Amino acid sequence: MEILAKKNFLFIIIITFFCNSFSQEISVDLQDIKQKTNTKPNWAASGMNLILPGTGFFYLSEKKPATAFLTADILFWSGFFYTNVTSKNRYDDSKSYARMYAHTQSGRSSGDQYWAYLANKNFMKTQDFNNAIKNNRELDKLYTDENDYWSWDSEERRDEYAQIRKKAGYWKTASTLILGSLALNRLAAFVSARIVTNKYNDKVEISAPAVVGVIDTQSKTFGVSLLFGI
Repeated sequence: MEILAKKNFLFIIIITFFCNSFSQEISVDLQDIKQKTNTKPNWAASGMNLILPGTGFFYLSEKKPATAFLTADILFWSGFFYTNVTSKNRYDDSKSYARMYAHTQSGRSSGDQYWAYLANKNFMKTQDFNNAIKNNRELDKLYTDENDYWSWDSEERRDEYAQIRKKAGYWKTASTLILGSLALNRLAAFVSARIVTNKYNDKVEISAPAVVGVIDTQSKTFGVSLLFGI
């Protein structure tokens, strides 16, 4: 009887060994699945932030930076549209002013160098400009279309026109700077998202159940327990 009991106890130990080994394999597999499920890919949040800053942080459940970057982007876009439209309106105002007091009928675009020449103190009229161009032998720049001819009523009018264009230029510069800020906001959000993603993945709790054999040496009995680890 005693020999039989020892054999049974040895058999239990062997079974326990195999159960523990098998449980470790299950645990590793389940942990890998759990890890892949909970962790976030590095490119996901960063890519979302490049398109629209803040959305990547919402993906990572980080509401504070998400709100900050998204709010900044909205403000930058609002500022860009406002300054861009204001600049365009100021340039249009300067063209209307020139048509009224320099008597030009030119249909050139606001960005054409023609309108900058009208603000030059040396060119009160077209003839002054053309004479200067002839002296420099840059005949291709001559204005020969009658619609492009101008003649300012006074120097004060010309100076006022120059001031209108100058203010329009300020708004255009502000628009360009804000456009650069939009790009920087995306770059900052992109880099920050990669850092936050790494921290997020480091904090992910990986839980995996394990089947463990249990031996009671006193009663010489064998049992199986299902354990959950963090």
